[in-house]
Amino acid sequence: MADVAAGALIDADDVREVISTGLSDAVINRFINQGYYMTIPIASLLGDCGGAGALAEIQAMLAAHLISSSRERQAKSESIEGGASIAYASTTGVGLNGTSYGQAAIDMDCSGILAKAGLKRASIHVFSHSEIDYDTDTRSAAL
Repeated sequence: MADVAAGALIDADDVREVISTGLSDAVINRFINQGYYMTIPIASLLGDCGGAGALAEIQAMLAAHLISSSRERQAKSESIEGGASIAYASTTGVGLNGTSYGQAAIDMDCSGILAKAGLKRASIHVFSHSEIDYDTDTRSAAL
């Protein structure tokens, strides 16, 4: 059975309060651990916006996100006249934006780190006309 990491602030019952799941404690604990490791970079930054209470909620939302994006897709039910059907919620984004649980975790993270997770970095290099030798197609040594 997977144990919950020592620094995690939640347990399987806390996750079940967020998401309805039939997964065993051992499986939920693995998702809790993954969510906990995702919160390590933000743990010290949450003091001004909820502290440990916010961190525990974020960990629970991350565990629910991981469960709903892998083992048990997030579903919404629709009523149809004469019966009922279940339709899976459409993907609203990638990464944490892919589930309402991930979106909630992002919203609770005042550091902004979770919102930036998975984003690709871009950089722009600007050269002035005088720094490029067009005859040899090289930049000057001044750069």
